[in-house]
Amino acid sequence: MRRMIMSVIMVLAFGLKSFAATAEQSKIFTPYFDMILSEGAFVPSEGDFFSGGNINTQVGLLSKINEENSIFGIYNFNYSGPGFQPQDAGQFSERTMGHSFNIEYRRKLNDRFRIRQGISYGIEYKRAGANEAWENGLYNTNSLGFKFASDYSFDFNRNGIVTLEYLQRNIEFPNYTDLLLEFQGAGSSSELSGGLQDQQLRQISLRTGWNKFFGGITYTLQKFKNQRVVDNNGTGGGIYGDALQKDKNSMLDFGYHHTLWIFEMAPVISYSWHKSNQNFVRYKFLGDTAPDFIAGNYDYNELNLTVPLDLLITGRWSISGALSMVKRNYTDRPARDSNNTYTSSKQSNTLTTLSGGIRKKMNDIATVRISYSLVVGSSNNKFERYLPYNYTGNSLGVAYQLSY
Repeated sequence: MRRMIMSVIMVLAFGLKSFAATAEQSKIFTPYFDMILSEGAFVPSEGDFFSGGNINTQVGLLSKINEENSIFGIYNFNYSGPGFQPQDAGQFSERTMGHSFNIEYRRKLNDRFRIRQGISYGIEYKRAGANEAWENGLYNTNSLGFKFASDYSFDFNRNGIVTLEYLQRNIEFPNYTDLLLEFQGAGSSSELSGGLQDQQLRQISLRTGWNKFFGGITYTLQKFKNQRVVDNNGTGGGIYGDALQKDKNSMLDFGYHHTLWIFEMAPVISYSWHKSNQNFVRYKFLGDTAPDFIAGNYDYNELNLTVPLDLLITGRWSISGALSMVKRNYTDRPARDSNNTYTSSKQSNTLTTLSGGIRKKMNDIATVRISYSLVVGSSNNKFERYLPYNYTGNSLGVAYQLSY
């Protein structure tokens, strides 16, 4: 299947490149294409050797109606194969594939102000193993939404810009269901089979960029349409109450992209706060009559730091390196020992990745990378029957990028 997808993408790339030559003369259409293909081999500290690939392709077209009005459309395809995952994110064997379509109308009010409004549609498939069909994935989603944005340019010499954006999406989970809830309410199971995680996502962000520096603040609200909150039943267990689940996430981020002599740097740091009114009931074994009720089980604070550095040897060759760290601290979820017993400490996960490699620019639009990565996952949660928390991994990969 990956071969067929790559063939289609290459046909689109060469077709768009041919169209670009004609469009360049008219100045009415401006094509955009960016594709990254990568393949890697992964060796975890526990478990078998495996391989995985990734494809991320964006095909877009900017149509200029006149000096004030334009339309921009873009299609994005993304496939992510097996690979190392952050703790609580999933198994190494998981695969995802997604398609998204976006069209945006842009209007220039004057030299400094511009407004943008658009609609988007997306489909994402997830599967845990090679034998699972894409269309049957428990976490498959369909999304439809719109956005409004305004841009203000304050320094033309240094590309200074401030953007305020609001977007809203309705996200459907056609296959997701709660088997326990269906068993408890067999009479209404037909209504709960699929769509239990359906939600409306609202997001507002304020971002700025100036002189290769960028940053902003983003607030996201997820309102679930069917998923109710688990309440304490007074005996250590839980029952579904009347309130619907609501998740909130606030994030600050900052970074810059700069070239100094023969060094090219692009560090990015972000910090987020995630809050949910959803609780959790842990049954240690089948028939447990005294389960643990954990309020605020999904609340956490997370620090994400990425520091890439390229050493430019010649005009085409460079040596690259990067340090990446993701640290998540749960505010109310206790860690578990190897016997699945809660401890007095709150759960904390850290994923650190150290990578290095070689990059070569084949020409003005094509780049090849060969890289090695060392991944270290550590956590005070020692119960790892379902997800890996403490592991070391080595990976070797090659990537090809085509962009114009």
